[in-house]
Amino acid sequence: MNKKSLLDFLLKARTKTYAGVSGKVQSVFKDSKQLEYKEGDFSYRDVYYNGNGVFAGVEVVYLKNESVFSMSYFGNYKGMGEDENDKVLRKALLENWDKTRIWEKVGWKDGEFKYVCDGSGNWEELGGTEEIYRQGKRIYWFYYAGGLLKNL
Repeated sequence: MNKKSLLDFLLKARTKTYAGVSGKVQSVFKDSKQLEYKEGDFSYRDVYYNGNGVFAGVEVVYLKNESVFSMSYFGNYKGMGEDENDKVLRKALLENWDKTRIWEKVGWKDGEFKYVCDGSGNWEELGGTEEIYRQGKRIYWFYYAGGLLKNL
């Protein structure tokens, strides 16, 4: 396996689960939600908790059932509500699927909404922020950090 194959799978898995509104499975942890996607030797699991306008979770990519990448995250959508957040965020993620939540910088606009993802790092360590603004006011934010768990 190489890092390009891992990146291709990770980005595709994200579009096939949360952003694509699919992959929901029975969660293993009380009060959490769980999304999964599998293709070939790779599998992806995203476990998160949602409540009171905030959410937190962790995503893991496995290669042949061995964890190789993980990223944790925490976000706040109190400024816009869950349904509106899901609608705007899913559109931003699907239209920028190949650059978001890694080490890239992304800017996107749709009507009154502006989405900004400011990532840094590389495979070994990555992190960043994601924000949504409405008419210049920040109404959603998200922090993420992660990296490789195994040398590739």
